[in-house]
Amino acid sequence: MIGSILYIPFKQLPKIKDIAFIKDEIAFILSDERIVYIPLSWSKKLQKAKPQQRQNFKNNGIHVFWDDVDEIIGVKNILFGKELFI
Repeated sequence: MIGSILYIPFKQLPKIKDIAFIKDEIAFILSDERIVYIPLSWSKKLQKAKPQQRQNFKNNGIHVFWDDVDEIIGVKNILFGKELFI
């Protein structure tokens, strides 16, 4: 099943509108009004990052980039991932 998920076109998926860090979780607010929480432990890089590094991200709707800590989280990771693929 995971293999078929990877082939879902991005245009069929909701976009990431915003992000918030809440205790030990990352909240992703999606364009379809869902809020999806993933454990901060899924990203060792963000878990180790300082609060200001976590807040320094770029969001293109499909992927969120944290250049300071070299991390990328995509909408497919959020919706279908057990842990981050990288």
